[in-house]
This record gives sequence, C-alpha cells and structure tokens, in this order.
Amino acid sequence: MGFEVVFSVPEFAEQFTYVLNLNEQDIGLPLHEESLTYGDQIVFKQVGQSSHNTQWEVEPRITPTPNPGELALGRLPGLTEAAVAHTALTVAIGVYAFPYDVLATQKGSRQNGATGFSDEGNNYLETLGAIACDLHKGIAVRRAIIATLQRINETVTSVELDSLQNPQNAVVGHRFCNGTLPLSLGQESDGFRRFYAHLLALYQMPPKQTLIFEEPENGIYPGALELLADEFKAAPDDNRGQVLLTTHNPALLDCFSADQIRVVELVNLETRIGELDEDQKSTLREELLHAGELLTVDPARRAE
Repeated sequence: MGFEVVFSVPEFAEQFTYVLNLNEQDIGLPLHEESLTYGDQIVFKQVGQSSHNTQWEVEPRITPTPNPGELALGRLPGLTEAAVAHTALTVAIGVYAFPYDVLATQKGSRQNGATGFSDEGNNYLETLGAIACDLHKGIAVRRAIIATLQRINETVTSVELDSLQNPQNAVVGHRFCNGTLPLSLGQESDGFRRFYAHLLALYQMPPKQTLIFEEPENGIYPGALELLADEFKAAPDDNRGQVLLTTHNPALLDCFSADQIRVVELVNLETRIGELDEDQKSTLREELLHAGELLTVDPARRAE
C-alpha cells in the first residue's frame, strides 16, 4: 500500500512531495519507505531493509539524528520543511461528513487539542469565538456568512455567541416586526444548521489548506444546493482552502464544469482518481449532456 502526495504551501516557492509505502507482506515491517522532498531537495528518506532493519537513505539534517523505523514526519521539529509539511498534512486538512443533528445541541462541546473546526462540528462555539475575536478579518467574515444565510432565509440578521468569555449557546437573530427575535441555533431547522455548518468550515479562522466534504447535499434544501456550490467554488479564490467533495447528487454535480469533475473508480481493489474521459468532457462542453447525467444517463468514465 503506497501513497504519494504532492502539495503546495503558501509562502513556499517549491512543491512538497511526501511518499509513504507500507509493507503489506511483512507485519513486522509496517514501514517500507518514507520520504519528504521539497523541490529537488530530499529532506529525508528512510527505507526498510528487513523486519527489524530500517535505515536512513538520506538522513534529516538534525543533530542528534533520530532513529529510523517510526514515521519521521511529525518528529523533526528542527527542520522547517518537515514541520510545515506535517502541519499541511494534518491540522491543515479538514474532513467533514456532518451528522444530521449537527449544531443541534444547546452547548457545543469543546474539543481539547482540536485545531480549527472539528470534523463533526462539535466545537462550533470555539469556531464562532475565533471569528468573533478577530476584528481584523472576522467582521468581513461575519458579514459574508450572514449575506449567504439571507439568501436562504431573508429574516436572518446575525449569528452570535451568547457570551465571549463563557459561551453556552449560539444565537440566531431574526428580523421581526420592528426589532430582532433571538433564537437558539438548536431551534433552527436541520437544513439551516447543516448549511451553516458548511459555511463555518469554509470560513473558519485560520482557514484550512484543504477542505474535504463527503456528500454535502445530505439534508440541504434542494434550492440551496447551487448556493452551497457557489461557496465551494469561491473558497480557493478567497484563499480559504482547496475544496474536494464527493457527491451522488445529480443536481449538485450540475453546478460544476467538466474540468472540475474527477472520477473515482475501484480497479483491482485499488482506488483510482482521474479526470473525466475526454469524450464526456467534450459532450458536456457542447451541452449535449448535463454533468448530473454522469450519475444517471451516461456513467462517468475516468480518462486513461
């Protein structure tokens, strides 16, 4: 089993490449190879020779040099490239598959050690607090979130914590007669909460470098899917992270172009991801087929 991840990090001119190969044949040798490259420079590389013999092929430039054998990424704090790569591949990635009752509890639980918006959205009070306390960028973020929420419910005027010092609840303000009607976030509909959870993930501070959403259409109002897709597409241009999502929903897939679609296939027990077959791309560009029909009429094919 092997992985090769090529990625970029802001403020670093060259690309990073992280390789991890696990030996499936020898349980005593779970690590077959691990390496990190920055541009043309190999930061470190270790290779397993036998069940109890893993050696540095390229030693990390740190004294004393740690013993090989265990994963090196994450235990080389003296090397800037290694530390940044570890951050990019761990806390800078958010993977979200929100449950149907997301944000429903009156008090969002705190996630000790969690960095950013947690995968299930349990620490939404902390995420809201980080936005509220940042008067440099947070005000613009709050306005952007409210503007989007108003497109699905025009009465929404705010979403704020009941207390910055000891938050117990998030309160949604609704325009009512000549004033504002405050409601607990848990009193809002399932669809509203799920939509808002996606916005918190997209606008969290500091932003993630990569955001992965699993079937975000679940529980979302059908009329709000295009709006949610617009938010996904806007995030990279606003430096709020690269967005990857999986979907089985034709209406959501219709919101994306042929060049934005990737096909996932299982081939000989291996997961393979690639661009859409060129013939199907041409068909979409000529509007002879809608993107959503790749899930119904003409199943999507991966380009070879």
